[in-house]
Amino acid sequence: MPSDNDDHLKVKFLRQEAGKFDRRLSIGPAQWPHFDLLWIHAGEVQIDIGLSPTRLNLAAPAGLLILPNTAFSGRSISAAASASICHFECPDTLMVHLGAEYVLPREDDVFHVQNLINLSLSYVERSMHVAVKERLLLSILDCFGAPDISAPPATRLDRAWRQARHNLHQMRDLTDVAASISLTESTFRALHRKQYDVSAGHYLRELRLSQAERLLATTGDTVSSISRSVGYAQSESFSHAFSSTRGRTPDAYRRWCKRFA
Repeated sequence: MPSDNDDHLKVKFLRQEAGKFDRRLSIGPAQWPHFDLLWIHAGEVQIDIGLSPTRLNLAAPAGLLILPNTAFSGRSISAAASASICHFECPDTLMVHLGAEYVLPREDDVFHVQNLINLSLSYVERSMHVAVKERLLLSILDCFGAPDISAPPATRLDRAWRQARHNLHQMRDLTDVAASISLTESTFRALHRKQYDVSAGHYLRELRLSQAERLLATTGDTVSSISRSVGYAQSESFSHAFSSTRGRTPDAYRRWCKRFA
């Protein structure tokens, strides 16, 4: 935790707010003297940033850190979107990309940022002390930085599956997975078959069952609880899918995993 003597680690929280908008309402244009953390919680938006400008399409969860005195504007691409923005000040030494106009979160940290920003918004609603908000903001900023240039760029489908993996209990079917990147189920299925050469339905089932395997092997949760956590409304449907693909019932698989325990 930073101490009061660590001036180079200090941030000054100014304001944070959230809202919903549609294609009739625009973002900006704006150009502010402070840092702005813009985050898209739902839907997809198009952001024009800088004097050039650079155009970014951001499908939730996604966002960017806009550096001071950078012009930006945007609009919703999806029918509706929700976003939050946090205004803050900090010394130049905290940021390592001051030659740029914006900084994106590291791909592997996107969902951490989403959760931290949601927590930060709850702090605003609960009128938490500003020092608490500033410590949390420092944690959020740690998730922004240069990407690993050796890694291939993530596609929209990659982002959808990463979100599904973290929220399987909310993914009732492929419609929900597709909606996370503002696509219809049919379009998502076609793109998935083209990119992965396997059906999206098969991929979602394997995602659910692989997670269930891990939970059966490492937790004492009931089969019914595990089935709900990986997105099955009925434990009978989960048991049938698991048994038909793994060759064992969930209970038998758990016993098999613990045979040396």
